[in-house]
Amino acid sequence: MDIDIVFTYVNGNDPNYIKNKNLYVKNNSSIKKYNPEIRYVNINEIKYSVRSVLKFIPWIRKIFIVTDKQIPPIDKLLIITQKVIIIDHKQIIDNQYLPTFNSNVIESYLHNIPGLSEIFLYNNDDVLFFNNISRDDIYLTNKEKISLKIHSDFNYYVVKNRSTHHSKIITFTCDYFKKTFPKLSLINNHHTKILRKSTLKIIEKNEQTLLHEIRKNKFRSSNYINYIFFAINIDNIFNENIIIKDYNDIMELHLGNKNYNKEIFNSILKKKPKFLCLNSMNQTFLKPFQEFMEKYI
Repeated sequence: MDIDIVFTYVNGNDPNYIKNKNLYVKNNSSIKKYNPEIRYVNINEIKYSVRSVLKFIPWIRKIFIVTDKQIPPIDKLLIITQKVIIIDHKQIIDNQYLPTFNSNVIESYLHNIPGLSEIFLYNNDDVLFFNNISRDDIYLTNKEKISLKIHSDFNYYVVKNRSTHHSKIITFTCDYFKKTFPKLSLINNHHTKILRKSTLKIIEKNEQTLLHEIRKNKFRSSNYINYIFFAINIDNIFNENIIIKDYNDIMELHLGNKNYNKEIFNSILKKKPKFLCLNSMNQTFLKPFQEFMEKYI
């Protein structure tokens, strides 16, 4: 079975991107609250995210990079040979919602990528791989049924007590689910997502009002559902996927505004996780991150 991977990418240092974004931000304090500049910092993570796919998941068919009029810093030969395919927002997103600076909006249109495989992986550009990944890490086939392997150890009450934007939007989505499925055990993760295109198409067909409430927001806020969280749980209702609570193969480092510390990368080497999330690295990580990745990926 063909399996593709999709990355979303933005170079927040691009002057044209900054100019366009600022036209919509203006002095809106609410937008600035939920969209801090750290979210747009770029230290060329995508270059190494793509390399990590080529090294540790060589059986992946295509690598799609979704971006807004930008060319990511990757080997041009990969684009020429169409191992990597650049997808511009305007190719997949309804024009009425463009431009958008909201990752939830972009994610809600991934199923429109031309030629995308039925089962696909999805990463932000700061999520990569650091050890060999097999098909058994992604799905299990039983006769004609395909069950996705979802790593999740989700606790609603822990998330609800946090004050971050991400926790608020996840809580909002949980409360939405509870109205219809009060006993549903929800799942979530913050690393590589394993998605089913047909499920996303069903959501597109049947949840137009819900999707519009997401898509009308050019920036992230906390007054609508988290699309990927919603989609993963809907797919689990349809297909009863395999939920794995063992996090031995996963490492999530939410760095925020922390300055670089060599122990961070030493911990990666020690664990060598299959799935690695390096969330919100800032410019203090630029040189050590690139040196580290050049050596090991």
